[in-house]
Amino acid sequence: MPKQVLPGRSPMSAGVVAALGLALALGVPASLRAQRPPELRGSLDKLAEQNRIADENDLTRMDGPAVIRRLVKSGYLVSIPRRGRGYYIDRKLGRGYARRDVLCYARPWVRKFLQREGGHYADEFDGARFKVSSLVRTEGYQELLRSRNPNAARGDQDDTRSPHLTGSALDISKKGMSPRRLAWMREHLVTLQAIGWIIATEEMATNTFHVFVQPDFGPPAESVWEAAPAAGKGSAARHSKAARTRAGRSKRVR
Repeated sequence: MPKQVLPGRSPMSAGVVAALGLALALGVPASLRAQRPPELRGSLDKLAEQNRIADENDLTRMDGPAVIRRLVKSGYLVSIPRRGRGYYIDRKLGRGYARRDVLCYARPWVRKFLQREGGHYADEFDGARFKVSSLVRTEGYQELLRSRNPNAARGDQDDTRSPHLTGSALDISKKGMSPRRLAWMREHLVTLQAIGWIIATEEMATNTFHVFVQPDFGPPAESVWEAAPAAGKGSAARHSKAARTRAGRSKRVR
């Protein structure tokens, strides 16, 4: 079995933390709130980048339910609660797939993303929850989705495989989100992507946000908000660029 990456905390400079806090506090231009921003458009390059990061971290693709069970037992995949603060898992997840019980798992850093960003969403919208419509996928489930989902990755080549096969991706449904909540989610994902913690795409055909979570996702949540007043615009730009080049390249525990 290929080596797996265990969750770890890579060092994050105070400047990067401050930059994120400032960006989240100040928001982005109004044009970003009204429609899909260019930063969230999908592309083959984005898909290839997600697969490259997965390969760099030796992440196994799930060829069937048995692999998921084995990785859960060894701690490389974790169970995602069906309801958490700020999020819940779609009850229809896996509909039509015989082994849908194995689809509520993900990498530990995806759970960290849901805990942190779900908490931010709940804080912003009085305890509201967003809907998670997809987590880990097997090759069989991916084939099923391809028959009814125009955005499902074909996987004809190594760099076009679905990132969901690695357990590092999730989909957030836009259905039922108000314009204000959609705007918040777009701003939030653009900011997290800019500093190198996620790769995100707003999929118009499926009405979802696809999020690939980096294995070294995020500093402690408190640091982001406490550091916000101390950052300046120049600092945000400099540290965002540095974080992007560092994404997925931290020292790994195997």
